[in-house]
Amino acid sequence: MVIRSSKIRNHFLILTLLIFSNQVLSQNECEELIKNNQCLDAIAACSTLAEGNDPNAQIALSRLYSGTLYGDFRRNYKKAFQFMEAAANQGNTEAEVAMAEMYMRGEVVPLSAKKAIPWYEKAYAKGDVDAINGLARLYRYGSGVRKNQEKAFEYYQMASLKNHTRSQVGLGMAYRDARGVKKNLIYAYAWFSIASSKIDDDEYRQYRKTYEDEQENLNRDLPQCEYVLEGKSFGHIFAVGYGKQMLKDLKKRLSVKQIRKAEALASELRLTIE
Repeated sequence: MVIRSSKIRNHFLILTLLIFSNQVLSQNECEELIKNNQCLDAIAACSTLAEGNDPNAQIALSRLYSGTLYGDFRRNYKKAFQFMEAAANQGNTEAEVAMAEMYMRGEVVPLSAKKAIPWYEKAYAKGDVDAINGLARLYRYGSGVRKNQEKAFEYYQMASLKNHTRSQVGLGMAYRDARGVKKNLIYAYAWFSIASSKIDDDEYRQYRKTYEDEQENLNRDLPQCEYVLEGKSFGHIFAVGYGKQMLKDLKKRLSVKQIRKAEALASELRLTIE
């Protein structure tokens, strides 16, 4: 009897490992097909897991349906929303933020800042920095809430100290334009410097050149989906580039002494960032 129980346990363990292994391989296959721009095959591979309630596959499938371009591919916003909502309803933080962004962009679903708020708040409760940044933008522009520059500043500062690049640029702009805080170009310069230094100038120029070359040589007769999972990376790179431009503009307005003071402040601030 002991031997039989042991065999049953071993058999169950092997079966569990095989199922888990197949799930991992399927998810990897789903993502690899996207990176290799095999869009229709990616939809097929992701669908199996997505229909089995895998939140990562649901997110990937949603982005495929809403973000694939060109060729004879027709976007399916209804399915994109359904799969993202399914992942968000499982408590997946990335999906919760994506739901908020869908409502804010008004592309997949009609624009509704009020419907974006609860999704941002769900992710914010778990400390997600993209959600914190999203709430900052809502209060900055008065979208779905009463405009409150002071509250926007608080959220930008909170996410900035968690090393969120877009928020650091937003914080720099708040100091530059006196939005929710007293105008202070030294602090503005310091935060722009922190954000923009995350990619050095040569590397940033190479990013831009590579992207421009790829766009120029893109085969628009075929569906294109290889970057649908790269939203965060593109947002980070764009924010760094914008920070560099803001820094360049401020250098024209500050004295050498002020710039040195701002650079010293940036060094101090970096020590407070998580």
